[in-house]
Amino acid sequence: MAFVEELRTGNFSLYGQWLALLSGVLLIVLGSVTFLAHVIFSILAIVFGVVCIIIEIPLLMKLFPTGPGFNRAFGGLKNHWWRFVAYLVFAIVMWASLAKGGGILAIGAVTVTMAAGCYLIAAVKKQSKITTTMLGGTGVQSHYFDTRNAVPV
Repeated sequence: MAFVEELRTGNFSLYGQWLALLSGVLLIVLGSVTFLAHVIFSILAIVFGVVCIIIEIPLLMKLFPTGPGFNRAFGGLKNHWWRFVAYLVFAIVMWASLAKGGGILAIGAVTVTMAAGCYLIAAVKKQSKITTTMLGGTGVQSHYFDTRNAVPV
């Protein structure tokens, strides 16, 4: 399934995944840029960004060997509610950086807040967890089966 087709599905877990990936990249970049000015919030932004990327790319979760402690801490993040709570906590910390003058980190806070919102909507609507095929996920299963060009086996 192509990227545009995935966006047309209306599944907010897919939107949340893309926004969380965007947030991860932005948090890493912006945390690096503001490192000397806001050391603590920059380190938190980089850590949150790495966690976002590891959580959202299914292939990375398969590549990294995880122990029982990691699985207890992050295993629940397969659920929409847990992802909503995790991203909400990340967003609150990034919004708190504004109180200390970390203005540019607000861009990451906005995208993490949007990702949390998408996961909240997906949880409330009880949508199934879908991950993009572009990053090693299951993708959206088509409910249509076109037999016009099917070849007999």
